Amino acid sequence: MDSKDKKAIVLLIGSGGREHTMAWKIAQSPKVAKVYVAPGNGGVQGAKLERLPGLQVDDHKSVIEECKKLGVTLVAVGPEAPLAKGIADFLNKNGVKVFGPEKKAAEIEASKAFSKDFMAKYKIPTAEYKNFTDFKKAQAYLKGVKHQVVIKASGLAAGKGVVLPETTEEALENLEQIMVNKEFGAAGDEVVIEERLSGQEASVLAFTDGITVVLMPAAQDHKRIFEGDKGPNTGGMGAYAPAPVLTKELREFVRKNVLQRAVDGLREEGRKFVGVLYAGMMLDPKKGPQTLEFNCRFGDPETQVLLPLLKTDLYDVMHACVNGTLDKLDVQFKDEVITGTEDVKNGAIVFHAGTKLENNTLKTNGGRVLAVTGTGGSLRAALGMAYAGLSKINFEGMQFRRDIAHRALTPERQLRVAVLGSTRGTDLQAIIDKIHEPGSKDPSKINVCAVVSNRKKAYILERARNYKIPAHFVSCRDEKGNKVSRGVYDERIEAALQPYAPDLILLIGYMRIVSEPFCKRWDRRLLNVHPSLLPKFAGGMDTNVHEAVLKAKEKETGCTVHFVEEKVDAGEIVIQKSCAVEEKDTTESLKKKVQALEGVALIEAIEKFRLYQLGVNPLRNRNPDGQPFLKRAKVGV
Repeated sequence: MDSKDKKAIVLLIGSGGREHTMAWKIAQSPKVAKVYVAPGNGGVQGAKLERLPGLQVDDHKSVIEECKKLGVTLVAVGPEAPLAKGIADFLNKNGVKVFGPEKKAAEIEASKAFSKDFMAKYKIPTAEYKNFTDFKKAQAYLKGVKHQVVIKASGLAAGKGVVLPETTEEALENLEQIMVNKEFGAAGDEVVIEERLSGQEASVLAFTDGITVVLMPAAQDHKRIFEGDKGPNTGGMGAYAPAPVLTKELREFVRKNVLQRAVDGLREEGRKFVGVLYAGMMLDPKKGPQTLEFNCRFGDPETQVLLPLLKTDLYDVMHACVNGTLDKLDVQFKDEVITGTEDVKNGAIVFHAGTKLENNTLKTNGGRVLAVTGTGGSLRAALGMAYAGLSKINFEGMQFRRDIAHRALTPERQLRVAVLGSTRGTDLQAIIDKIHEPGSKDPSKINVCAVVSNRKKAYILERARNYKIPAHFVSCRDEKGNKVSRGVYDERIEAALQPYAPDLILLIGYMRIVSEPFCKRWDRRLLNVHPSLLPKFAGGMDTNVHEAVLKAKEKETGCTVHFVEEKVDAGEIVIQKSCAVEEKDTTESLKKKVQALEGVALIEAIEKFRLYQLGVNPLRNRNPDGQPFLKRAKVGV
């Protein structure tokens, strides 16, 4: 802002969740009169916000004409593509300052080959690599390399130009798809083949005016589509910040040896960088922090969890960056995850990405539709707010992950697991052998705190007593010998379990259907193992299922661990394990095969639950009403 009396008018380029968040934050500044967003999305609404859906941002002359017409004093660019096309160069030359790097500086993201060579030149820690424009030379390199690789299309590919092959054969197929079949278009004319690293990733973003570097809190995003980091990569299913994986010492290392070194190197080459420089880091346990990539802008979805933590006026930060005075500004972030503000209902903020308004009706308009950001005094509180807000949203095809921030959360005591069973309890034995160790300091060990059966002579009770696990028979009849209702029986079960305060209940060969109130009270804390690959052969029990599999001439069978709902075998699937059905198989041989898988599947499911990967706080006593902590838990989903 050039004068104390005149308020700034800002034009923001972009249409995603990142841009909605930026607009929301800029509009909070008392120094800003108006924020125009081109083209914006359905969430860009408010007294200071206005969309410009008709402005063609690739037509730089039209942009400068619109700036002059509207009196724009600062342009902020959200996505990388306009920066790579030189929008900042054109606007700067025409007297409009831009928060975002010019074309030569943006090459640090626009060309992965340039970026890797740049890192090597300025000794920025990164993985071993080679660049290729010749397909046959790249093939020969892949055939000779000994380590696992990552293959990257060098150009901009909307965040999807990276593949992680598991074998040499798969790598060669990926290479052909990128370089010959042009899966990513011209972005794949040149490829980077680099050594695959291991460890946790962290997103480290910094404001810079081309000289000074000011780091934001580290964030971690979740790219895989399913819980437990399974399934294909996406643009991002959610994020959280601050990420504790980046310690104070690691943060200083990244500031000095990655971000400051990059800014200095770019300036030395006549590529002065102004805006946000984003380093994607791999915290390799053997090699230390390694730079995976640089981005020339705010990340998405990291922006949605970082900007709510920013205490300093974002407009002031941008103004300082474009004027080269960042060293004079005290940029502050909240020390803790922020508490709710008056404009945040129930501690949650909804940032729009793929939405549009049609006749005042909000509709989806893209793959990544919304980001719900929760705020609270702790990470768990922030998660609760985020998921509570999310629970109010619905649209066809809606998909989200329930385990955002699981890498930063660990249980504070040993997990207590109760078991309900009616038969021999073979699967219980697998759990006892592998992970039952009460009082252990090993976090992977659990305490099977109680076993309850509806059958007095069920061997599962004797099996429990052999290991000094409390075992109880609970009768399903009243004092007159009449059968009690399902609801009453389940209340008896809970009364029997109450002294042991279980966090999780497993149904192992449990020959009863549980009531709806019981399911609700133990929502996402009740797991069953079923001897088939659900939804096939749902509703069957024990050998009946295996008989049905053989009769149907299935080629494959297995087991399924799933959450329990009132409708039998209809709950959300957690884990499945499979095995082949052979011609020689009988009901008994198939049962033996599947039982061997059930114990393994249950142990894996318990571990996912323990590590916050199933969308619930594993320690139930932190929330006495038994509700998932997601309805109570800076986090974006």
